[in-house]
Amino acid sequence: MQAFAVTKRYLSTRAAPSSAEAVAANMRSTTPTRLSPVDKKHARTAWAYFDRFTDPGRGFCPATRPVDARPSASSTKGSLGAWEMGATLQAILSAGRLDLISWDDMRARIGVCLHSLASLRLSAQHLPGLSYCNATLRPLDQTAANPTSGCSARQIMRLVAGFITVAHHCPDLAPEISLILNGWDLDRLLNRGSFLPARPSQNTAAPAPPDEYLGYEQYAAKVACLVGLAAEPALNLDPILGWSSDTTAQNLPHDRRQNRRTQPIITSDPFHLEAMEFGWRHDMLDVAASLFLAQKARFETTGQLTALTEDALDQPPGFAVQGLLAPRSPYVSRAQNGTDLSQLKCLSTKAAFGWWALAPSPYGQKLLDAVGDLQTRNGWQAGIYERSGQPNSVLSLNTNAVVLEALHYKSNGPLFAALDP
Repeated sequence: MQAFAVTKRYLSTRAAPSSAEAVAANMRSTTPTRLSPVDKKHARTAWAYFDRFTDPGRGFCPATRPVDARPSASSTKGSLGAWEMGATLQAILSAGRLDLISWDDMRARIGVCLHSLASLRLSAQHLPGLSYCNATLRPLDQTAANPTSGCSARQIMRLVAGFITVAHHCPDLAPEISLILNGWDLDRLLNRGSFLPARPSQNTAAPAPPDEYLGYEQYAAKVACLVGLAAEPALNLDPILGWSSDTTAQNLPHDRRQNRRTQPIITSDPFHLEAMEFGWRHDMLDVAASLFLAQKARFETTGQLTALTEDALDQPPGFAVQGLLAPRSPYVSRAQNGTDLSQLKCLSTKAAFGWWALAPSPYGQKLLDAVGDLQTRNGWQAGIYERSGQPNSVLSLNTNAVVLEALHYKSNGPLFAALDP
């Protein structure tokens, strides 16, 4: 199929590598532009996921659905965590500001979510747990015999980011949000300004998500600082950020903490999310520009369009973390437990939209064009497998939320323009 033939070689039209400084300047100077009819169609496709799969009583969708799922099939089988809850708030707000739904509908949907979150069963640490049933919001990793649930700073801060943007655009909802936050012991996520590692549940063998990956930690710290937590040390990239060069002479960012059990992959998501929600910070922008150039250079060298991030998969193990692992094997795909998933590496729909919105360029447009046929009546499919050229057909809440945020950024700029600390 032509839409999935993304491995053609374009070496004859290969351009000279751009400097990271020029790319960063372009990214920082990007200004909002009116969405085209095609852009608006893309936004409607992304909103379809939330419109079709939201539980009306609780306000939330499951984290993933099969591409052929019926809306009624989502009622009791889906799960989500605090990360997806925050993504849902950002998606609803973006949809309202993009005129996909009325302002009254947007506020009503957010109101249902806040009502549900006000009665959310918390972990033993008085924090949101790792996983909930989307239809009941009952914890999936707590039992009567052992009520201890895990928790994740980056997941919780993603939800808090949603609170910040909602309170900014709907200030009359701020008191309700404050009541929710006052019931959480957010200080327990930090030790001397740094985030504690994610704590897995005692009732499941599934690993907790790694909070300390470079980029995610700084995104979470940005959010934490905005609500008054003393997370300034976690904002600082200098102690952990290293640089190396590859065969294309590109500077590749890497995490200096190379001796940890979990290898520190750098993905696109946290850089995209912070920029689309709060605007660029200088140090995050520098890494993002180099990350963009590195993936573009891979395309220019191999003909393989590259936009890597963490994504749901339509086959086991169901989730992959994809990105840079310099100076080792630069472009990798791994399961959360570290298992190699190179055969499942994908061109990511949400990463394509993110780079298209944040780094306007011919390469960003190529990425968007490549995923253009992944639209369904129920939302965007997650991506395209590099080896087979076939769709990674799973429908993902996070994919569709990021698409909406990217289109909002293209049209309006950040959801909450915060000052660069």
